[in-house]
Amino acid sequence: MFKSKLIITALILAFFTIASITSTVQSQVEPRPVTVAGGFDFNIFADTTNVPEFALDLGTGPVTMAFDARGRLFVSTLSGKILLLLDTDDNGKVDQVKTFATGISSPLGLLFGPDGELYVTSNILGGDGRILRLRDTNGDDVADEQTIILSGLPSNGDHQTNRMRFGADGLLYFGQGSATDAGTPKPGFPEEAPLNGTILRFDIKAANPTPEVFATGHRNPFGMAFHPVNGELFTTDAGSGELCQSNCTGEDTSPPEEINWVVQGGNYGFPLCEGVPDARAGCAGVRAPIQLFNRHSTPTALAFYTGQQAGDYANQLLVTLYKRLGPGQGGDLRRLKLEGDKTTGFRVIENEMVAEFGIIDPGDGPLDTVIDPISGDIYVARFDFVPHRNRNEHHHIIYRIHKLGSDELPFIGAPKGLTAKIPAQGAASVPINLVGRHLKLGAVILVDGAAVATEQNGLFDLSATVNIPASATSGTPINLQVRNPDGSLSNVLVLKVARDGVIEPPPPASPHIESFFAYFKKPANVQNPVLVGTKAKKLWMVVRGTNFATGAKLLVNNIELELGSASATELVGKFAKPLVAAPGQLSIQVRNPDGRTSNIVTMNVVAP
Repeated sequence: MFKSKLIITALILAFFTIASITSTVQSQVEPRPVTVAGGFDFNIFADTTNVPEFALDLGTGPVTMAFDARGRLFVSTLSGKILLLLDTDDNGKVDQVKTFATGISSPLGLLFGPDGELYVTSNILGGDGRILRLRDTNGDDVADEQTIILSGLPSNGDHQTNRMRFGADGLLYFGQGSATDAGTPKPGFPEEAPLNGTILRFDIKAANPTPEVFATGHRNPFGMAFHPVNGELFTTDAGSGELCQSNCTGEDTSPPEEINWVVQGGNYGFPLCEGVPDARAGCAGVRAPIQLFNRHSTPTALAFYTGQQAGDYANQLLVTLYKRLGPGQGGDLRRLKLEGDKTTGFRVIENEMVAEFGIIDPGDGPLDTVIDPISGDIYVARFDFVPHRNRNEHHHIIYRIHKLGSDELPFIGAPKGLTAKIPAQGAASVPINLVGRHLKLGAVILVDGAAVATEQNGLFDLSATVNIPASATSGTPINLQVRNPDGSLSNVLVLKVARDGVIEPPPPASPHIESFFAYFKKPANVQNPVLVGTKAKKLWMVVRGTNFATGAKLLVNNIELELGSASATELVGKFAKPLVAAPGQLSIQVRNPDGRTSNIVTMNVVAP
């Protein structure tokens, strides 16, 4: 047991580069309450009181999390278990724990694939990084089939095989950590190998998969997320400098921490050019981060805010910072608003706190973030690396963060999808099955606003039969909603009709801006940048591109411009006075009547 504790401690040090650990801790700092941003609320979903595993020993806390299609939360522990945490009475707290799998060495990544299977990374001490597929073939919530789908990854250095995400191309992407802290191996440790410090991808369906290097120059790319709309990949990276975090002599020259927009073939600087590329040797061709954080703050997780509660924050990037370095410095969950596209690049234009986790131990903090696919609640795992004499002192916690008032509303999802495949002609009846949150006894399914006979199975499952008229054509949307007995209404899901032999037309294309300029009075009098104080009524914006639908709007800083002319390839709009009142940056976008929006381009307003 003592040897296993040492192994787990060594792994924790390697993962999070924590330098100043003292001996076992007996008395702890009094926990400070969690602070959440306005409009949010939170509760403790899981801790040592309702998940006994979290109190067993060092390394038994939550490392990474994944929801299945039914909205059930799976959690891996550093000690090698995967737990299924259930809230059977729907009150926001765990009341049943199942052990889905055991004996997995250091599972840092956990992910349900599009095939519904659970994938996990495994790091065998001594250097064999693996990706496993776990299957529950008989439905008893225990994995009875475990398959190695990729092995031989270089996980014998300072960092290991990390988290995974499926891309729109169907390939599995994952982060592979570097072998060293800063490029030079410690005595007895390996040097950097070709697969170290990379983003890798491979086809899980291949008979003998070989990982392909997608991008290089990463030290420890732990957090990873694909943008839900444009499909671009973003990762975190923790900078080198594990030996100088406290009680240092001299200046701490460690680089800042990063969030990177990752493109195929990109080089992100490790070990020669971490941080912002400059005139240093080794910086040629290095791509700059889109966001920097304080050195040693250790960004650990990324998730795009999607789902029913995201609202104005939809598709913004959520990031956890593991270490709390001081007031307002780390130990929190933040949201980052991005603008841009893959042509112009991405920029962070807002960086705000969602939740701040007060000090409990000198070094524990948030390690992973996931979104409930049914309700849109945010779940954050807090990991405690400090060993305690009293096991009940372990501060392994999973928080549930949600919008104020959301617990009073029902939410629904469809794990098996919502496509009604019916004969080419005639009416048809189609069974549907929905899962939900906060469904009350007596809840009914509404089909295009009309209640239908509904069968309810417990607090989470509803089923009904949808009668589709003969007039429905392929592609016809049918709106599904749930109404609780108190009248509260859920989100709307769309059931799409697909008639046999009828090909559904593709959705309309999004508008795209290819070029733009502003002019004063005459098109020949181009202004770029625009001058502060220019008479707005004589200043025009010209945007050219493709797929501008009839009725498209030209938006500048979300202000709709009055159009002078419009076509499928060009919009000309008159400036509004507030846009030229002060220096700043203008964000220009086209929005079609169906809600599809273009890429964002920018233009500066400067003093004359």
